[in-house]
Amino acid sequence: MPNVLGQASYGEKDMQTNLQLAIEFKNKINAKSLDGGYVIIYNNEAVSWMATLHDPRRQAPGCIAIDEHGVEHIATGGNDYDGAESWEPNIWQAA
Repeated sequence: MPNVLGQASYGEKDMQTNLQLAIEFKNKINAKSLDGGYVIIYNNEAVSWMATLHDPRRQAPGCIAIDEHGVEHIATGGNDYDGAESWEPNIWQAA
């Protein structure tokens, strides 16, 4: 059954990949002062950082926000032009 991102499954490998992308992004931008917050991943690429999960309209549906503990939220609803409607916990992530 496809998930929100249209993937056939979402497993441990995907979560590790997203967390690794987030860590590499924070290292790349020398984010020592960016404690906490969320790295935004879109199309398997880390694209930005935000302090809090707010205003999903600033992100396209399907973006993944991942925090420093590896907890993920997915931008859902909406469209690419107007942005997403909400942030939802990633139900495909192992509990």
